[in-house]
Amino acid sequence: MLRSRDMGRSIAVRRWTNTALECYKRGCVCEGCFYTDFFNGTSQKCQMKASVLELVRVLGKPDVDIPQILSD
Repeated sequence: MLRSRDMGRSIAVRRWTNTALECYKRGCVCEGCFYTDFFNGTSQKCQMKASVLELVRVLGKPDVDIPQILSD
């Protein structure tokens, strides 16, 4: 019996898209993301986290600055 995972499947990633980069910069945290509202109320789930993980695995980390929060 095949089991499906919550994250879904990502196949044939080719490049970092702007949306994938935004998700990566957010640390793949969905709270507050534009697409959270988009998928709200539907049976579908966002698959961007799975895509980002596959992109990192296949292509490596993107060359982007990730803002860090420093506290006193």
